[in-house]
Amino acid sequence: MEWVEKTANSVAEAKEAALDALGVHEDDADFEIVNEERTGMFGRVKEQARVRARVRPTTPRAKDDRQRRNRGGGRGKNRRGGQGRKNGGESQQQASNSRGGSRQGEKSPKKHAAQAEQSNRSKQSQRSEDKRANNDKGDQKMNDEPTMPLPEQADLAEDFVRGLAEAMDTSVEFSREQVEDDEIRITVRGENIGRLIGQRGTAAMAVDDLVRTVLQRHGSSRDGRIRVDIGGLRARRAEALGAFAREQAAAVRSDGVARALEPMGGADRKIVHDALSGESGVETTSEGEDMNRRVVIIPAGDAD
Repeated sequence: MEWVEKTANSVAEAKEAALDALGVHEDDADFEIVNEERTGMFGRVKEQARVRARVRPTTPRAKDDRQRRNRGGGRGKNRRGGQGRKNGGESQQQASNSRGGSRQGEKSPKKHAAQAEQSNRSKQSQRSEDKRANNDKGDQKMNDEPTMPLPEQADLAEDFVRGLAEAMDTSVEFSREQVEDDEIRITVRGENIGRLIGQRGTAAMAVDDLVRTVLQRHGSSRDGRIRVDIGGLRARRAEALGAFAREQAAAVRSDGVARALEPMGGADRKIVHDALSGESGVETTSEGEDMNRRVVIIPAGDAD
């Protein structure tokens, strides 16, 4: 039986992927753990777990030893002489029956394999139903959990960023701003926070992503959004991006030709849409998929 090899963020997940590929229950599979997962700072997976698996082989039933019977019949014929010849017809009939029985016996491994396959399907179906039931219970449990208020989410975010800054031997201060009813922006300031900002703000964006991950893994359901702005970088970027969008909108009003901006993330696209929502003579829309999604500024009335 051929082996399949799967990788995942944990050994358990890799085993599940292998079982899905084989289509069998865990009791009917053999596993080899090639390597376990390795995690780095903040629990992020540095190296995925790798597992090899195969369907556990079954031992077929032993066939009748026909040669032994044939040799036994020959010896009886030599000792009994005529009696052996007299019973020759019976011996041939017995041999024929023996061969027929052997042919029937040859079918038993196939029958056994069919029964094993049917059993595996039943186990796999039961495993899928159990997993679906567990997911339903998990969803019900999440729905029953109390919603974490937005200020408590902000407290949790500040505690995480404070611990991160202390690990980098720096101290920080926080200020909060209620941007919208369902959004709080936390501005982080302090001395020597360059490492929290990084080149072109990459570290600052990563900290914002980490905060979102921490809130998602906290265990309670939550509403609203928490944005972390290291050193006011996000506010300055929003101001610069809004000014650029208004310049492009003025050009569209002047020549009446739509303009597509460079692809950007959802947060930056929202800044552009908000900046131009009050501009006369132009409208905005988004086009493209995933990483290629961009904002298009069009003359008013051309949206259709």
